Amino acid sequence: MTVFDRIIRAAAAAASVIVLCASPAAATSEQRLDVTLRGKTLTVSLYRASQSPAMGTIFMGSGDVGWVGLGVDMAEYLSDRGYTVIGINSRQYLGAFTSGKLTLKTSDVPGDYLFLFHYLQAQKLITPPVFLSGVSEGAALAALAGAGEQNRSWVNGVMTMGLPGTAELGWKWSDFTTWLTKKDSDEPMFMPKEFVAAIAPTPLCMLQSRKDEYVTPDEYKALEQAARDPKKQVLIDASNHRFTDKRKELQQEVLGCVAWMKEHQPARR
Repeated sequence: MTVFDRIIRAAAAAASVIVLCASPAAATSEQRLDVTLRGKTLTVSLYRASQSPAMGTIFMGSGDVGWVGLGVDMAEYLSDRGYTVIGINSRQYLGAFTSGKLTLKTSDVPGDYLFLFHYLQAQKLITPPVFLSGVSEGAALAALAGAGEQNRSWVNGVMTMGLPGTAELGWKWSDFTTWLTKKDSDEPMFMPKEFVAAIAPTPLCMLQSRKDEYVTPDEYKALEQAARDPKKQVLIDASNHRFTDKRKELQQEVLGCVAWMKEHQPARR
């Protein structure tokens, strides 16, 4: 077994532990839907709302490790509170459009989210208001999608958790080791602070950990300064990027952000 194989197995085992610890007994069942997007098959995770009609719909992007951990926890939590949640596996999405030196472009993401919205709307799975959200890489993709002019008419808010200073536009298996080294992958990157201003007048709520091992205070302060009103940044005294020791507080702040976004709606175009 090569050193790389050992690293892959160790990381996979760690990811399994995260899944088991984060979701010991899922209250909401997950349904998986295959969607063909620009010739690629993506699998989205559907969590139906615990009530009918739903209180709204939330697109939840995962971190680049895949559909595990905090993204899954929040999808289950929000569906239990009456929201339909559409889970997007950011690793699968990035990987699907990575081939050699070809990766996603920042201009691709808003249109891809628009396509997903129309596809799910045709399946009668969308209940307004609709919010874009995500964790880490998924947060960066949500901000990028929310900044797209074509999404103004249907996106009612953008909520990020652990929005990073830089985020990837591609992913391949050789990037697996970055989950252990905690360093950026050797892929094209973009800076969310260059796009957050364009989210306005759609409300933007950013939840950040004060002790994030990936996002420095200077980076999350720069994101807050770059964004335009209506905006809100909530700092949580969590010990890491995953808010591990402050999940209950994060859950309450997420509900607070959703309520705040509902109250700060611009005039519909």
